[in-house]
Amino acid sequence: MRNINFIFLLIILGIVSCNSQTTDQKVDNLKPMYGEVPKNDAYKKIDDDFRKECLAQFKTIDSSVIVQIDQAWRYFYNNDLNTAMKRFNQAWLLNPKFPDSYFGFAALMDIKGNKKESERFYKLGLDNDNKKERVQICYQRIADCKEQLKDIKGTIEANTKILEINPTYTNAYKKIGYLQMQTGNYEKALIAYAKAIELDPLDAMTYNNRAYLYQTQKKYKDAINDYSKAIELDSKYISAYANRGMTEVALNNNLAAKKDFEVCVQLDSKSSELRRILGLAKLNLQDKIGACADFELAKQLGDTQVDELIKQNCK
Repeated sequence: MRNINFIFLLIILGIVSCNSQTTDQKVDNLKPMYGEVPKNDAYKKIDDDFRKECLAQFKTIDSSVIVQIDQAWRYFYNNDLNTAMKRFNQAWLLNPKFPDSYFGFAALMDIKGNKKESERFYKLGLDNDNKKERVQICYQRIADCKEQLKDIKGTIEANTKILEINPTYTNAYKKIGYLQMQTGNYEKALIAYAKAIELDPLDAMTYNNRAYLYQTQKKYKDAINDYSKAIELDSKYISAYANRGMTEVALNNNLAAKKDFEVCVQLDSKSSELRRILGLAKLNLQDKIGACADFELAKQLGDTQVDELIKQNCK
């Protein structure tokens, strides 16, 4: 049996004679559907051999398609767009009715800035996705890939596309809220967080994230309300305690802050930073002895910022 990897290589490199092509256009493995041009007999023979090898190795055509699709997204994830295109082409060659290859083409055309072609392939994907099961899976993969590539705008757009497909998909709202917050679009972030909470009112993380947004905007009372809700839902949510404590400090509620930081060090006794922050809260309450004890513990735990505090307050 001919080695399947050798067949893959032939398809990728296009090492065949093109003398019998009946058109000036050539098969191009770096374009969707090989450039959508007729193939000569030599190409068709390679394609047939490829299908046979896939059947021998993976038993069914659809299993072979899934392998190619998974590899394509993996290359997309690692920003190797040319190899991703080749793998999507192989999936399309094996089964032109399988929708994932079209969604892959749409993603690649979008990243190349060809919006018109992207929309065309997206529609082809929808037309072949009879049960409308694959489109959300594909756009979740696109969103994950865009996030890996640190393409914030692209990640938001992909999650927005998911919501067009499934308006009740809570995780997309959560992701959009977080990314809009990161880019300073606070109103859009709040809208997304509000929708996420409406759909999933028991998720402590969303309350914590929205509280942090309020804290950033100096809406401290709103922040404390959301941090408190996060803690109500998860009594061991250390970030919510720490963030609420810092918000209390901003409001000069040092006793409440100290209580939150005491819970923090109970939950994570090895955190030098939390121990230092607790010491600062005690210092604000004029408890120098307690503060210095915490500063010393922070130093023992490896805190590199506490020496000056000790020098100024404890000797």
